[in-house]
Amino acid sequence: MDIGIELNNTKIIIKWADIKADYYRVLFKKDDVFIECARIFDETQIQLSLVPFGENECFVQAVKDGRVIDESSKRQFTFDTIDVISCSQDNNEVRFFYSKYKGAQGYRLYKNEAEQGFSGCKNSDTTFISIQKTDETEYKIKPYIKGENGREILTSSPIFKAETGFFEFVTIYKSFNYNLFLSWNFNGYADGFLVYPQNSNFPIFETNDGLRHHLELTDFKGSTKFIVKAFVNTTEGKIIVAESQPAALSIRKYEKPDVSLIIPAYNAKDYIARSIDSALASDFANLEIVIVNDGSTDDTQKIIDWYDKNYENIVSIQKENGGVADTRNVGIEAARGEYIAFMDNDDLIRPNMISSLYNTITKNNCDVAIAPLYRITDKGYSTHCNLPFMPDIPHDIDKYLDIMYTPNFYNCAIWNKLYKASMVKAHPLGKLKYEDVSWTPCIMSYVEKFCFLNTPFYEWDRKTRPETFGDILAKQSEDDLFEHRKQAMLFFVQNGNPSKHEYMKTIAKRRLARYAKNSANPAYNELMEKIDAGKY
Repeated sequence: MDIGIELNNTKIIIKWADIKADYYRVLFKKDDVFIECARIFDETQIQLSLVPFGENECFVQAVKDGRVIDESSKRQFTFDTIDVISCSQDNNEVRFFYSKYKGAQGYRLYKNEAEQGFSGCKNSDTTFISIQKTDETEYKIKPYIKGENGREILTSSPIFKAETGFFEFVTIYKSFNYNLFLSWNFNGYADGFLVYPQNSNFPIFETNDGLRHHLELTDFKGSTKFIVKAFVNTTEGKIIVAESQPAALSIRKYEKPDVSLIIPAYNAKDYIARSIDSALASDFANLEIVIVNDGSTDDTQKIIDWYDKNYENIVSIQKENGGVADTRNVGIEAARGEYIAFMDNDDLIRPNMISSLYNTITKNNCDVAIAPLYRITDKGYSTHCNLPFMPDIPHDIDKYLDIMYTPNFYNCAIWNKLYKASMVKAHPLGKLKYEDVSWTPCIMSYVEKFCFLNTPFYEWDRKTRPETFGDILAKQSEDDLFEHRKQAMLFFVQNGNPSKHEYMKTIAKRRLARYAKNSANPAYNELMEKIDAGKY
């Protein structure tokens, strides 16, 4: 077992291989003794803040069934900066924690006084300094020793601001079988979260996933209140950087369907409740959730029926099996919202996705709002669909079509967008195998203005169900695979906005060129030539 150490700005990231242990202990040397600073249950890496300045030594142990089954070699490294983290206090103060400097006799906080520059404003001989909360002010922390001529500065932290994280809201809903679904929206940075029943000092849940935003609760009464705490990992343990208000079971105040979220469902009994729960936990009150069961043969409909009975904003539709494109079209036809979004039955949305996209699309009077998305695998989160556009302003659609299917912008996801419903209803999906590849360029060609937010909201979960329908298609014969891809290209070339026909041809050729690069089938190049010659 070995570990790797990376420097991430003023933080340290320690990584190791997964050897299927129950958990991993991370130990740092302090005063010639190794002290455990963290236990990691659901990851194979940790980011640590406030690493002491100078020489350091650490290692990782793997624990299974209560005993150490392996441990890494001890790694020595030098850390040559002062890290700072901020957290809010109840009395409108902010507390700065900072890296220790061996031999320092004190730490001095310097404040940027505009024209006067940085000047010292407060000293401390402990591991933190507290001040009244201010906005936009810049600071530095400098460790010092006391010499004959006064303070002798040893080094300085980088410039920082009093940026503190906070919980925008925490909510609890009834989940299938009368369990509870706890959801939170944290604004800021955290290494992980702890969940406590109110008035308890013992957490019932801990995660080192700093992007997590939900927890399925069992065996708790509906009257129980919960508190969520955000923490940052340091070499001396966790520091709580924010704490939510107690949250109780919520009652949705649903008035009208401003936005319709369409979820196609097929044999999803093992995970669809979680997806519906994450949609119900949205902070957007007037969200209609349209769930279309595409002829499932398991207990999927039983679960949908429960939500339909308990939540007035759930719309349940059953149909014969016809594929995901046909299923989405049934949802589109039934949707009553002014705007439409899509979600798959094994994915998640973050609580502020719908409200954020709705706010920008209405403010900027656009036809579609777009945001990046997270792809989740065993290796963690990766960001997809990031676009090089200024956020929260209207853009002409030609700017989007100019880069569609160019390197780094291949992704054609339909779920990371909010669409004007009238546009979607006028141009539904083609009933094809590659329904997203075929429909996304088509619908975008009818857009006049779009807006973009640079925050990922949608979670494309490849961890819960690693094999998707796209993976199944990819296992087909080369001839069958080509035929499905051909139909997808021809769909948007032939059905796209006539005024954007040249764009549709260009986008099809870009996509086909990528397919051709990874295939020996000459049909891809032949199809490109026919499209270029206007034979379709």
